[in-house]
Amino acid sequence: MENKIKQSDIKRAIKDIQKLDSDLRKLGTPATPDIIGFYGELLAWQELKSKFGWRGYNIRFGSGQSKADIVLKKNERKINIEVKTSRLKKEQPGMVYGFAINIKKCKLHPRAIYIHPKKGKIEGDFCYFDYLLIVTLSDDLKKQKFYVFPRKFLEANKRHLRNKSKHFSSGSHRIIFVEKLKNPEEITSLDKRLSKNKKKYQNAWHSIKL
Repeated sequence: MENKIKQSDIKRAIKDIQKLDSDLRKLGTPATPDIIGFYGELLAWQELKSKFGWRGYNIRFGSGQSKADIVLKKNERKINIEVKTSRLKKEQPGMVYGFAINIKKCKLHPRAIYIHPKKGKIEGDFCYFDYLLIVTLSDDLKKQKFYVFPRKFLEANKRHLRNKSKHFSSGSHRIIFVEKLKNPEEITSLDKRLSKNKKKYQNAWHSIKL
C-alpha cells in the first residue's frame, strides 16, 4: 500500500529547502541543482494537488515502473508528468532559464535513438511522460511560475530542441527561456519564439487531460 502524502509535510519540506538555500548563500554558495530540482517537484506536487486533488486524482511522486517525476492517477488511468526547474542563470548565453530534458528507453519504440554531441548514441524518446511541467524560480525561491507543455509539443519540435550547447550538456534536449541575450549563436529561432510566447503555456492546467 502506498503511503499517503500529507500536504503539511510538503509545505514543511518547501520551507526547509528555502531555509537551507538561505543558509548556504551565507557560506557563499546557493543550493545545488539537485536540491533545486527536488524543490521544484515539491512545488509541482503542491500545485497539482490544488488543481486536481479535488477532482479525484491521486497525486504521487514517480517510482518503480514510472520514469516520470509525478503521476496523477484516477481509477486505473494515469498521467505522467516530468518536472524541470530553474532559477535565472546569469551566464552564457545570457540571462536565461535553462531546462535540460532527457530521452529515456521506450519499450514501444526500442529503435528510437538520438546522437548526443558528447555521449554519442542514446536510446529512447519522450514516451515516459505525457506532460512537461516547467518551474521558474525567483532568486530567493519564494516566487515561482509554472508552464505546461504536452509531449506532442516536444515531439513536434524535437529537432529544434536538440542540445548543442555545452552549458546544458547533461540532457539530450533543452528548453531555454531568454531574458537577456549575450551570445545569439547558442539561441535558436524556436528559443526566441518560445521565450516571446511562453505565456501561452503559463498555468495551462486545462491542457492536462486523461
